[in-house]
Amino acid sequence: MGLLDIIDKGLIINPLTSVKKEDIIRDLVDLYCDRKSLGEDERDAIFKAVIDREMIASTAMEKGIAIPHAKIPFLKESAIVIGVSRIPVDFGGAEKSSIFFLVLASQENPTEHIQILSSIARLCSSDVFVRILAASRSPEEVYQLFFD
Repeated sequence: MGLLDIIDKGLIINPLTSVKKEDIIRDLVDLYCDRKSLGEDERDAIFKAVIDREMIASTAMEKGIAIPHAKIPFLKESAIVIGVSRIPVDFGGAEKSSIFFLVLASQENPTEHIQILSSIARLCSSDVFVRILAASRSPEEVYQLFFD
């Protein structure tokens, strides 16, 4: 399964309005859980797994990108939730982040998790792609950027 196979227009927030790291993660997790009709227990478990992973080391990268991620025991399929913020947020890296890729992976397929993270990093190595993504104004624009 490739990156484009798991991008869902319904799992994109643009613009993100939260201005704190935990709130951004909560917004991304909430969208995923709402879209997948998951309950409070699953929502809390996903949020905790992502926060626990962030406590090990920040997933903020250069160019204003952050890739919070976690392996979730009860997920059957991997997912990505994309968020774009107008206001750069301190996500614990050397620079503030405004583009977020929440990667939720199934524990049953650890190779896929690594492939997804690698694909995002490779895609975001393009300054042009990052600049266009940061300038996007809607979920539709973000989605089209991946499929044009």
